Amino acid sequence: MDVTLIGAGLMGRIHLDAWIRTGARVRVHDSDGDRAAALAQQFGAGVVDTIAAALDGADAVDICSPTASHRDIALAAIAAGVAVVCEKPLATSAAEAEEIVAAADAAGVPVYPAYGTRFIPAYARLRELVAAGELGAGAVGRFTSVGYHPRAWTDTLSARSGGVLTDAMAHGVDLAYWVFGDVTRVHASYRGELATPAPAGTVAIGTAVLTHAGGAVSQVVCGWAAEQTRHRTTFHVSGNGGSMQYDSTWPQPLRVTGGAVADVPRAFGESPFVAQIREFAGAVTGAREARVTGKDALAVARITEAAAESAWTGRAVELGADGGRR
Repeated sequence: MDVTLIGAGLMGRIHLDAWIRTGARVRVHDSDGDRAAALAQQFGAGVVDTIAAALDGADAVDICSPTASHRDIALAAIAAGVAVVCEKPLATSAAEAEEIVAAADAAGVPVYPAYGTRFIPAYARLRELVAAGELGAGAVGRFTSVGYHPRAWTDTLSARSGGVLTDAMAHGVDLAYWVFGDVTRVHASYRGELATPAPAGTVAIGTAVLTHAGGAVSQVVCGWAAEQTRHRTTFHVSGNGGSMQYDSTWPQPLRVTGGAVADVPRAFGESPFVAQIREFAGAVTGAREARVTGKDALAVARITEAAAESAWTGRAVELGADGGRR
């Protein structure tokens, strides 16, 4: 595949490494040409100076630039018939995400948002078990994600945009949605500093309780810690037939109860970032289907936007069957 990576920051570096490992030919574009050149040189990739050049001859474009730029780049790629891979969140708002997905549907161009947690074996197996009814009825879940407070980003992580609620919460919301299905009600709260950049030592935490159309209830907790500590993700999902607990910091990250769920992988194997890009590459070439699509990213955008509104107003937000507001 011929891929153009847009954005030479941290996620751009991670994605570039994954593309190279899949055997793709990659060019890099960044608004900072020197940064693009430096990253490309490290990985033996090419460099392009403009978005138009980035799209010319590309099978896919991988958007790892700041979120405020995602809409325009994605729409340009879709208009050019180029498949889109996009680091989460897909856009700065649900309205922008809807615009991207509608354009992609009309043009028949695939959009694959990068929700890499779906590619961690424990999360993938959790979804399989819940879908198969192996954990029983009456399912409840808790999904958490905590990392250090970002102080370099300035575009969409403002307090008005929802900050921690719309960025850090996106992975947990995506997992809850993937495991338990459509969300009909969101009730959220937050503490701390939502916006970035922020002073050293700043903390923020957001919590959302999601009611799912199928009857499950999940809690999503996300946080920005004061220090640059190791990123930590967890889940605890229970039904009347068993439960699963995962903590990325445990020496043995999974704990399982219930005989039917004993065959759960306990190691990463391939990096989830590489597994994700490999699956997207296969989907672009028609070799397989991707487990996450633009419509999933739109659902997440609607839920996190509802969480931000709920946190600001103190009231629950009701969502319709299509994920839109009631």
